Amino acid sequence: KLYNQKRFKEKIQMKKTIKMHEEKLARKKKAGTVDDSSQKPIYLMDKEEQNTSKVLSNTVKQKRAEKAGKWTVPLPKVRQISEAEMFRVIKTGKRQKKAWKRMVTKMTFVGDGFTRKPPKYERFIRPMALRTKKANVTHPELKTTFCLPIIGVKKNPS
Repeated sequence: KLYNQKRFKEKIQMKKTIKMHEEKLARKKKAGTVDDSSQKPIYLMDKEEQNTSKVLSNTVKQKRAEKAGKWTVPLPKVRQISEAEMFRVIKTGKRQKKAWKRMVTKMTFVGDGFTRKPPKYERFIRPMALRTKKANVTHPELKTTFCLPIIGVKKNPS
């Protein structure tokens, strides 16, 4: 409910800025003495409408960029995870004899370019519920939590 109120206020603010921008453009047109519509070809007439949509999309992008400032997540201590804890052996084949497949049992980061291999050839199975692209990060100064996209994960140096 609180989030919806906040979002509603942001939308109102956005509409006000767009309206002010449109009024500004209207004032500029009135200030110009020569009527441009008589000189423009018909296919260029609706160019003015695209400007407002461009302004809107740019302001939305800027808002997102401000919200998603790149922060490093401080991890105080990272312990090593054994292979038995991280993976579960999956037996395959007609007689359940082959044991070369592994299923991941912990949360894993998956990049944007991730595509699954065909199930027959997939050695490490990552369940959908354990794949993540975003993380909840708490900003230390603002004391607020943001759901930010994970840019990359560095391997544990130990």
